[in-house]
Amino acid sequence: MKKSTQIVSTFAVMAALIVVANLLDKAYSFGLTALIGAALAVCALVTVTLSATLYDKWYYAVGAGLMFGLVSFALAYIFPSMLFRNPLISVLPRAFVGIIGYGAYKLAQRAVKGLSSVALKTRLHFAIPLTAVCLLVAGLVCFIVFARGINSIAYFVAIWLIALAAIFFIAFTLACVAARKGGTGERAREHISLCIGAFFTVVSNTALVLPMMFLFGGGYGSLSEVYATLTLINFLPELIITVSLAPFVILGVRRGLRLGVDGKPRYKKKTTDNGVATDGANAAEQADGEKTAVNDDIKEEK
Repeated sequence: MKKSTQIVSTFAVMAALIVVANLLDKAYSFGLTALIGAALAVCALVTVTLSATLYDKWYYAVGAGLMFGLVSFALAYIFPSMLFRNPLISVLPRAFVGIIGYGAYKLAQRAVKGLSSVALKTRLHFAIPLTAVCLLVAGLVCFIVFARGINSIAYFVAIWLIALAAIFFIAFTLACVAARKGGTGERAREHISLCIGAFFTVVSNTALVLPMMFLFGGGYGSLSEVYATLTLINFLPELIITVSLAPFVILGVRRGLRLGVDGKPRYKKKTTDNGVATDGANAAEQADGEKTAVNDDIKEEK
């Protein structure tokens, strides 16, 4: 009963945060729309990433995406938007955003842990990320040279993959540096994983919503036109800001809630009368030992 109450209250807090974040996006987007025609969802995407990965539970990720869609649908009537009054555009694609970001975050945790282990065992702390960065630069040059005339959708997908690779290897370099200094690199590895989770949260939001806008919006000639129009104005700013900001917010909130770096609860150690910190099992054994000693003293006195 206590756990279900905690889950319900957590969902309520998540919903309130997502509503506030969407209102903040609407507030600053008024000025951006007037200047450059952009309407960003940075605060909402940061909040969805926070809600999906904070406690490392998959059902919070599902709820975060679904609430994001429902809030967008409701606000389409308060801030008139005929496009997002259609739940197939506002709710359906965004219901998958949270769980996709969470899945990417969990896969990244395993991948980065394995790579960091390789870096520690081989002692190639700088050689691995340096080689990766060189390959990334070479791939970018080849892409620029040979990408002329490529299909628009493939072009934007390639940009997303290059951006993901850059985020991964830059962050992995930080983990290697932490490992070289003798630390576990746990916080750096978690930062990498959260960056990748935030990346896929933004990418999935764009990749799923824009096709639905093309299919049901009726305002664009082709899907390529949708991507070409909205990627530079909406996607890139949302991607850069969300990936840069979300990991710091999530790790800060975890610390404030006294969670571990990985989002799991910390188990406090019990303190004995002598001031020695022990876990629950050791404390029980010590109490049994003290009780036996008292019984022996009583027997001796008799």
